[in-house]
Amino acid sequence: MRRSSLAIAAALTSVALTATAAVSLTGNDGGSPSTASAGERGTQPSAMSLGAMATDPAVRTAAAKANAVLSDASYVSREGDLGGKERKRLSVAAQKLRSTLEQARDASGTTIVGARQAAAASRDSERTSLADRAADGAAREAAAEKATEEGPQAAATEPTNLAGAVTGVTPISEQATTDLPILETPLAGAVDTTAEAQEPDSEAATETPAAAAAPSAASIEKATTSLQRLITQVDGDAVVSVKAGPTPEEIEAARQAVLKAREVRAARAAERAAVEAREKAAARAAEAKAMARAAQRYGNGQIPSDVLCGLSWAGGEKLRCDAAAELEDLNGAFRAAFGRNLDVTDGYRSYGEQLSVAATKGGLAAVPGTSNHGWGQAVDLSGGIQSFGTAEHAWMVANAGKYGWKLPAWAQAGGSKPEAWHWEYRTSY
Repeated sequence: MRRSSLAIAAALTSVALTATAAVSLTGNDGGSPSTASAGERGTQPSAMSLGAMATDPAVRTAAAKANAVLSDASYVSREGDLGGKERKRLSVAAQKLRSTLEQARDASGTTIVGARQAAAASRDSERTSLADRAADGAAREAAAEKATEEGPQAAATEPTNLAGAVTGVTPISEQATTDLPILETPLAGAVDTTAEAQEPDSEAATETPAAAAAPSAASIEKATTSLQRLITQVDGDAVVSVKAGPTPEEIEAARQAVLKAREVRAARAAERAAVEAREKAAARAAEAKAMARAAQRYGNGQIPSDVLCGLSWAGGEKLRCDAAAELEDLNGAFRAAFGRNLDVTDGYRSYGEQLSVAATKGGLAAVPGTSNHGWGQAVDLSGGIQSFGTAEHAWMVANAGKYGWKLPAWAQAGGSKPEAWHWEYRTSY
């Protein structure tokens, strides 16, 4: 069925107007739009908002503040006096803020231009070239001219669409136009390009969810404020406290306290030592008295050796145990005064030894069996003590009595038998 020349002209006019409107949106460069069309804005809202976000000053300001707070959190976690739970809470909050910033950085790498270029590249690979379309259009134009020339002949047998358009019958825009020739020109190509630009791109659609998840400035500020409050909670005013060193007065007080403590410990140790010494002395004295009582059961010069006690510094000399114990203490005092021990020349004498001394000394020796040497209660001393008027003898006169030892009256300088060297322990004469 053929169309009238008026119908063809109307169709071409409609196509031209549509193409003109498309060129006004896309530009006149043959299909390379300078700005996004309405179709593009409708199909890629997420990419558009993501591009705005990447350049939003509020996002940049929020990110800068977040980085500063993260630095504070790192310092407080490293240098602050925090417990294990507080350190963990701070680490979790800091990691949450870092993740928010990373999402913002990742999202800012996607732009609208990239999405458009990908979509244009996809469509260019499927589009018929402009030269092919021009050749096809020339063929269609020749066919249209031929149809125009035959128009009057068809009018005699076939009604035109003009009467229908006037009377309100089916308008031309609603008729089937499958066989209507359309002039293929660069203008028409621009129309096709505009239509194709309005088609949604699958790749851009797949990027929309990721772009929609891009954090806003408000979400970054919220995470930053949360971390900042936590820093204040776990470390006061978010400043690591440094304890001041002790003052000179405090140092001196501490030193005095240490000295006092040492004195107390030394006094306690000395007291314990004194107690132990007294206990040992008492035990030794008790033992010595017991041994002395045992020695008293024997006659003069008849005391067994195992009942007598030796002297720690004087070779093999022995005495009755109580006399030996007191002479040990007297020797300690003498050593403290003169720096040396008492020089003991004679101690206990058995009955046989008394006989020998009496044979050699004659009247100077006691009758055998009556000498205090035979009871283990007398010693003969030298080292200065054997002479009257020496410092050693004078010291003995002044101090020996404290330990139960004395110079008998008969042995003193004015006695019946002056013997400066003869000292006795607790005798009655």
